[in-house]
Amino acid sequence: MTPKIRAPFLARRTYIKSLGALGLLGVTGVPVRGESFAQSVAPATLDPILPYDPRYTALIRGFNQRFEGDPSYIQLCASPQQVLQAVQSAVDAHLRITIRGGGHCYEDFVTNNDQGVLIDLSPLNAVYQENGLYCLEGGCTLWNVYTRLYKEYGVTIPAGSCYSVGVGGHIAGGGYGLLSRKYGLTVDYLAAVELVHVTKDGKAQLVTIRPNALNPAECDLFWAHQGGGGGNFGVVTKYWFKNLPIAPPVAYLTNIAWNWPELHQEQFSQLITNYGNFFAGHSAVDSPYKDLFTLLRVTHKAGQQIILTIQYVGDHPELIDQFVQAIAPQGIRYVSQPTSQDPHRLPQTPGTRKLSWLEATQILNGSGPNQRGKYKSAYMLRPFTAEQINVMWKFLTMSSYANPQALVLVDSYGCQVNAVSSTATAIPQRSAIMKLQYLTQWVMPEEDRIHLQWIRDFYSAMYGPAGPYPDENVDGCYVNYADADLTNWQFLYHKNNYPRLQRTKARWDPLNIFHHAQSIELPPG
Repeated sequence: MTPKIRAPFLARRTYIKSLGALGLLGVTGVPVRGESFAQSVAPATLDPILPYDPRYTALIRGFNQRFEGDPSYIQLCASPQQVLQAVQSAVDAHLRITIRGGGHCYEDFVTNNDQGVLIDLSPLNAVYQENGLYCLEGGCTLWNVYTRLYKEYGVTIPAGSCYSVGVGGHIAGGGYGLLSRKYGLTVDYLAAVELVHVTKDGKAQLVTIRPNALNPAECDLFWAHQGGGGGNFGVVTKYWFKNLPIAPPVAYLTNIAWNWPELHQEQFSQLITNYGNFFAGHSAVDSPYKDLFTLLRVTHKAGQQIILTIQYVGDHPELIDQFVQAIAPQGIRYVSQPTSQDPHRLPQTPGTRKLSWLEATQILNGSGPNQRGKYKSAYMLRPFTAEQINVMWKFLTMSSYANPQALVLVDSYGCQVNAVSSTATAIPQRSAIMKLQYLTQWVMPEEDRIHLQWIRDFYSAMYGPAGPYPDENVDGCYVNYADADLTNWQFLYHKNNYPRLQRTKARWDPLNIFHHAQSIELPPG
């Protein structure tokens, strides 16, 4: 990536002087609002990271290396009080705020904040139990959450597999992973949320909201954090959870693959059809296969193999073999030791491995290296149609585009996820049997156009210009797989829940302080 030319420090003196004129630079260099404000809030201890700081260049980029910002400064925060202070300082200085937890936003919603303030929550990462609830601070990443909850309390959250994803945005968008068919979504266990929001008169406030609050507006804000997406209403400093599930004692892992050179179109169609048919029949809440979660990585043929990863956490591991027999196409043998360079590839041990759940979670981490990427999503209510399978074959065998990191990831879904109504939380997709992620990744910036064109053409051929508009087969898109190409994202992400999210926005962020290209919009008028 060609680095941006940074403005020299002298060119930013106007900005620094304006902070001084407002009384926003304290003795540590951290913006403070004034003596009276400083007396009521614990003084910050972390200096802002300015453009001449050697850390600045590293911290203006997220996981997706397509995007790089140019904020006036980056403010690290290690406590809710520091977040409160950082937000108030930015509001007083009329600087736009974006928030980063783990940095895994698929689009530029965080980094695209030139001359604004990027609030980085990574130092705010404690995990602890208090009064029967489990607290995860807003800067935690999934791996430190899993290890702390497991080692100290024996419980877990049914969240994602990528270890470096930040909980701040992951949970706000719903949070799902390899335990979701068994335990549901992460937000189904949410008990309270602490966040900093900004009132209509420009005052930053730290509030804790719960689902049983007497104030209906607080109930709405809590509900909105159960899947409404991040960066909408304020900065989440803490999530509180109740009745978290006991972490499984063991997990059975299996990886199998089909070699592309041996796969004919008929067998490809049979595999995709069988996979969809299986989960159409085994996604009820009481399914005996609720302990089974699978990831079918339908790669481009340049990736050499189509890979199936299976995790089973129940008492009947023989169901793994029954599942494989049910979906395997005729006339082609699968291999038990995949050879492709895939982040979910298990060590080359034949058969099924029995591990502790924590070991299995570590093995299945799918973060991979930082690269450039583009991502899209869809929820499936029914198996793939014949037309969709033909489109998949066409784009995944395309000789004019040969990227081994281009694929469709088809996750199993349903069971306990669908035990909750579409309005009980802000996630309306509670009937799906599969969840899809279209993705392509690459390294060189000069290749952007080629890769972006391929995935956009593929997606359009699958769903048309409106995307996976909810009908009898598909059910919109996942808000955490942000896709800036979507023109009707409001309905594809939120469906009929969107008006309530807009009313919540008007009540809790009336000045639209927290906004990005696909943030909840203020209602008309």
